Amino acid sequence: MKKGLLVAIAIMTTIGVQAQIFPVGIVSAQDTVKGFQFGLISSVTTEGGHGFQFGGVSNTSGHTFNGLQIGGVSSITQGMDKGLQMSSILNISSKRMNGWQMGTVNYADSLNGAQIGILNVTRKHPQGWQVGLVNLSYDSIGHKIGLVNINPATHIDVMTYAGSSTKMNLAARFRNRSTYNVIGVGTHFMGLDSKFSGAVFYRLGQYAQLSPKWSLSGDVGYYHVETFSKNNNDKPERLYSLQARINADYQISSKIGAFASVGWGVTRYYDRNETYRNRPLVELGLTYRQPRNQHDSWKRAWDEKRSKIVFTDSTMALPEPKRYWQAAAEATGINVGVQLFDRYALNSDFAQTTLNSLKRNFTDGMVWDNDFFITNLFAHPYHGNLYFNAARSNGLNFWESAPYALGGSLMWEFLGETEPPAINDIIATTCGGIAIGEMTHRLSRTVLDDRDRGGIRFLREAAATIINPIQGLHRIFSGDAWRVRSDHYRYHDFSKIPVDMSFSVGWRYLADNGALFRGIHAPYVNITLMYGTPVDGERHTTPYDFFDLEMNAAFGGGQPFVNTLNIVGRLWSTPILDKKDMAGEFGIYQHFNYYDAKPIKDGSELTPYRISEAAGFGPGFILSLPQTGAMTKLEQRIFMSGILLGGTKSDYFNVIERDYNMGSGFSVKSKTQIEFGKFGRFMLNAKYFRIYTWKGYEDKDLQAFADGTKDLHYLNVQGDRSNAMLLVVNPVMEMHLAKQWSVTLSGAYYSRRTFYKYHDMVKANTFETKLGLTCRL
Repeated sequence: MKKGLLVAIAIMTTIGVQAQIFPVGIVSAQDTVKGFQFGLISSVTTEGGHGFQFGGVSNTSGHTFNGLQIGGVSSITQGMDKGLQMSSILNISSKRMNGWQMGTVNYADSLNGAQIGILNVTRKHPQGWQVGLVNLSYDSIGHKIGLVNINPATHIDVMTYAGSSTKMNLAARFRNRSTYNVIGVGTHFMGLDSKFSGAVFYRLGQYAQLSPKWSLSGDVGYYHVETFSKNNNDKPERLYSLQARINADYQISSKIGAFASVGWGVTRYYDRNETYRNRPLVELGLTYRQPRNQHDSWKRAWDEKRSKIVFTDSTMALPEPKRYWQAAAEATGINVGVQLFDRYALNSDFAQTTLNSLKRNFTDGMVWDNDFFITNLFAHPYHGNLYFNAARSNGLNFWESAPYALGGSLMWEFLGETEPPAINDIIATTCGGIAIGEMTHRLSRTVLDDRDRGGIRFLREAAATIINPIQGLHRIFSGDAWRVRSDHYRYHDFSKIPVDMSFSVGWRYLADNGALFRGIHAPYVNITLMYGTPVDGERHTTPYDFFDLEMNAAFGGGQPFVNTLNIVGRLWSTPILDKKDMAGEFGIYQHFNYYDAKPIKDGSELTPYRISEAAGFGPGFILSLPQTGAMTKLEQRIFMSGILLGGTKSDYFNVIERDYNMGSGFSVKSKTQIEFGKFGRFMLNAKYFRIYTWKGYEDKDLQAFADGTKDLHYLNVQGDRSNAMLLVVNPVMEMHLAKQWSVTLSGAYYSRRTFYKYHDMVKANTFETKLGLTCRL
């Protein structure tokens, strides 16, 4: 066993330092399993083995494993001759699977056994069974039992149509040799006197191909109807409908078709044996058929192109001289400029500082303040990034720039406003500012190229300035923004540090308390970025030479514009595995997570989720498995972090602008990423946050401020005495269309629980779905 692995286990294991002797720990790592392996978070074996492997979050086997794998989120093996894989979300056997897989999503390269789940995928299954809602295989051999069965001979049609059952409809039709399935949604169930109603439906039928253009079919279907009429004696809240149809299809071209349907529908009540309505139906619509041939992988072409790029010393920008005092002057200038703007342009009360207010800031002590959630846990970290980049733009490295984020925050808290200095602001501004600052510093430099002129040069400088405003101003004042160079013109070496960025735009549905049709519909923009290589067999001591970023912005629907911001950056790592079937690294990572949502308008008034990890640090494992079968990449990441400062929604505390609690705690995160070359990629994110509020209050504490003799700004509490948890499970499926374009379908399940000392426990469960068009740069 390598020394790095022993060091990692000594840090992570709760029982001992030799995983072979004590195969039990927070993270248990072994070369070969013979009997039993238990990991509170994760269990890892490099050589496979036989017996029982349990991981609270995940199991990973770099070779064939025979026996039982049970994972809280996922179980992954290079193959299984005899055994059973079980997990709540994802099971993967990248080679032959001679056994059973039971989970929400199951994947096997070659199946000689059974898959039981919601979605089952296999390349080859000559003697296998797939039992689930959706069964997908790369061949037509084997056995499938499910609502939707897909193989290479399946024709997939997207259907849009209008009708007399549901007014407008969107559905997918899956045609096999002689049978087909239809799954879809429709709005405004006809015959209901309501502003809005909706239905989800499933249809099963058989068709006959009369000619290359014409086909005739018949099907029966089940419709679940929501009317959204609560406590209404005239209309039921929900109904179900049984419908039968005869359909005629005409294929206009290889992709476009048209169809007409006639049939009969019987709609009934759920809660009593009575018919709501009974009448004929008519529908007209169009179909779009996706050709079965796959496009070449854009990523492979890009990798080949990137491998030919040669960087020499003369192309890379020279290191900037370190200007410590200029960095300090710029950080001070940021505070002075913001304070004067708030004081004179906005005439803000908090900016009307005097000598007495400054003296009070130093004598009265620090408090937990009562600003908005977005102010304390997003705006303050963003402000800290300005201080940090004042130093980075003056040639200082990561560690040298970090004190500037702290110094700038202290300067503002004690000298910039009349309100008492806030403990939480200093922590969030410093730690969050470092995370956002280093990320924006590195990202902005990938855009710059001093060889360009004219419009393209302006666009590059503008984009870099939007990403990193302080660096942009620094380049303008120094003249670098328009200086053209033939040498030392590049600021980022893509051959050493690759960058994978995606932009997605599409439509988002956020459910109110888990309701299928009661929620908000709104457009969204998503940005994902992987900077650097997570596993490369090298020791890393340069912070943030690898980081992951995801940001979601919502438009409309009464939701916050910044919905999600997730950053994980590597501070240090060392290789712990370097084998033919698995490579891995152990490291220390910084985490910044921000989730924000508001109650759905005219809904249950429950906040679906709201949590922040403004300052988090902890260990992590990243494991990479080689290309096998259809999978061109398989990667498993496990992170744990201690949360120095976090925030979570309070259902009871509401003082000034604050309706949330602050505190400390921990988080556990898992990310599984699989790439399928030409087809696309699949990602599964699971995150668990736990935050404890220990400096609480009692009602008498608030009553002391009710008479106005005390300023509520000096109510020095974190919020309700409580502990809160949020579980986020987020699967993402990306299907390549052409070159860098893809269609992305993603979902997220949120489960919030808050346990209060003086109030009733509150829970909220909801989900969101997204469908969008993605461009990978």
